[in-house]
Amino acid sequence: MDKNISEAVELLYKGAKMLAQHCIDCKMPLFEYEGKIICPACKREFKIDEKGRIIPIESEEKKEKEKVKKDENIISERDRREEVCKNLETKDTCEIEDIDKSEYLKAKSILKSKLFEIILKTKECESIDCLHDLTDLALKIIELLEKIERL
Repeated sequence: MDKNISEAVELLYKGAKMLAQHCIDCKMPLFEYEGKIICPACKREFKIDEKGRIIPIESEEKKEKEKVKKDENIISERDRREEVCKNLETKDTCEIEDIDKSEYLKAKSILKSKLFEIILKTKECESIDCLHDLTDLALKIIELLEKIERL
């Protein structure tokens, strides 16, 4: 705390003006110095809006780090999708870039209902060929459901 007070005193010696507002993080008084509002303890810069509220100004460096982190997340998600695509047999799935989760859920729901319909139709089959065709179709739907789960 002594260091924080020393920083505040140093700002006063330099001609800074101590404000009535306090830092939202450390509660130290804010100072106006060289056209900037700063906290002597945190070294954060703030601005005061028209209603007198304290708003931190994000540094360009912090914004850049957040952008890089976001870009890295996008890249790692894309890498994960590419890996899944390599394991899948069809390219159609790989060409889909950004599908909302709700769309995956809708697709899964539709496939499950179709699977149920196929199972019901097997009771109506009178030939082995019919049963064979429906079983093949059911297996393909199950494979699709498994592929969707991996995306």
